[in-house]
Amino acid sequence: MEKKNREPELQEEWIKLKQYGIPEGEFIVTQLIQDGDGTKIVLDDEKDSVEIFFDGIPVLVRNTVEGMRMRTWGAVQSKYADQSFFRGAVLFEVENSRLVQWCAEESCGFYEADELKHYCIVTGEELVDVVATFEPTVKIEPLRVSL
Repeated sequence: MEKKNREPELQEEWIKLKQYGIPEGEFIVTQLIQDGDGTKIVLDDEKDSVEIFFDGIPVLVRNTVEGMRMRTWGAVQSKYADQSFFRGAVLFEVENSRLVQWCAEESCGFYEADELKHYCIVTGEELVDVVATFEPTVKIEPLRVSL
C-alpha cells in the first residue's frame, strides 16, 4: 500500500500578528521557560532578542521541530497560495484552530473553545504552539555586538 501525504482541508485561519513590531529575521528559539512567573519564549536572530511572555500558565505549550509540522506548513502555504507565507513573520494567531478544539474536548467542559486563543511562534527550526486564555506581551531588544 502506497503511503500518501494526506493534506487536510485547512479550515484554520493563520493571522500574522504584526502589531507587536517584531522585526523580520531568521530567528531561533534560545529559551523556553515555564515557571511560577509564567511562560517565556525568547528568540534571537543575532541582531535582536524577542521575548514573548505569557503572564501565567497557558493551557498548552507544544514545541516541535519544523520537520514534524510539514503537513500543516504545506497546507497553510497552499491555502494562502504563498510558498513564502512564513518567511519574515514569527508570531501568528490561529483562528478556528484544531488544537483549540482538541483542548476544549480534552478538558471535558472546563474550557470552552471560544475562551481559548492559539498562538504559534514559527522559526526556521521549530514551531511553538501556545493555547492560552490571555494574550502575550512582547519585548524586543537589540543585541549588543561585541567588537
